[in-house]
Amino acid sequence: MEYLSRICFNSQGWRRPTGEARLLELSSPPSFSRMYGYGHEEWLFRFEWQIDGWQYGFLQGVNNSRSNVAGMEEAVDVTLYTCEPESKRRYVAKILDVECLSYSQSEAIHAQFVANGWLAEMQADIVAVGGDVSTLGDPNWVNGMINVRFRQENVRWYPANTYAEENEYVRSLLRYQFNEIKNADQAPRIDRNFTGNSGRLDAPNQNPFFRSGSAGQMCTPEHGLIQAKLLEELKSEYPNADIRCEKDFVDITVETHAERILFEIKSDLVPRTVLRLALGQLLEYGFYYQRNNVGTDRVTRLVAVGRKALSIEDQAYLLCLQQNFNLPLTYRVVPI
Repeated sequence: MEYLSRICFNSQGWRRPTGEARLLELSSPPSFSRMYGYGHEEWLFRFEWQIDGWQYGFLQGVNNSRSNVAGMEEAVDVTLYTCEPESKRRYVAKILDVECLSYSQSEAIHAQFVANGWLAEMQADIVAVGGDVSTLGDPNWVNGMINVRFRQENVRWYPANTYAEENEYVRSLLRYQFNEIKNADQAPRIDRNFTGNSGRLDAPNQNPFFRSGSAGQMCTPEHGLIQAKLLEELKSEYPNADIRCEKDFVDITVETHAERILFEIKSDLVPRTVLRLALGQLLEYGFYYQRNNVGTDRVTRLVAVGRKALSIEDQAYLLCLQQNFNLPLTYRVVPI
């Protein structure tokens, strides 16, 4: 299931309150942000606050539908948008596999925030922007001040200044609700444009950039350097192949008549870490989504790409994966 959920305006990435929503939200009746100077969702992407790899946060849309979605057994995909002047709707990010917390989960994680000192930091952040700190977690307004959790790698960022077009469904949404996307016409048009991404023939620039897809992430300059160098190597090795960067969000895809080779790059110095981080993505890219390989006899091969050669222990580990699990996995070194 997929949902649209509004979040208050924040120009600093929703890591802490900025006080801007109070100035922009002029609707009647006044919103929580308008009255009290902040929104409970303004720490949503404070990624240094993680517990066992989970990011915990608040969505007002979930709060307003809490009786229906609290503790729901199905994880959902949520597209976040914010409202800007002149009735503009800006798409912020899509978060895959969001878990809507049960009431008991919310209580337990609230206690952990208190123990970690994070609640005190939130209170200080509110004071810093002139907000009303007494309303943080007030049960008259929120049914649990933490109501969702997700993995950071499941955040798919939209490009900057991605606005909804005229007549899109999101333009008709006015309140902070959890709006289910029930058909393709209600989905963000930009998502429909991304479907079946055919990739590009050149490598992206070597500045940091956000990469979308099932494991959205920010790619580092080192990642870009490796990608550009590997692309040139592969062009020489496979002169007649179709070679693409970021096709369906894979770093590099090589397609010949006989093979489909997927390369996933990790810029870590430790090869064991490269294998650990790349393997899950490669398996998903290679075998969960197979629409590009349907109706062909091509063999799929998976290649983890790192900066350093495998040690003897690393080689033994990779051989174990290949033999014990019959994985079509290899490792390639591209130094920078």
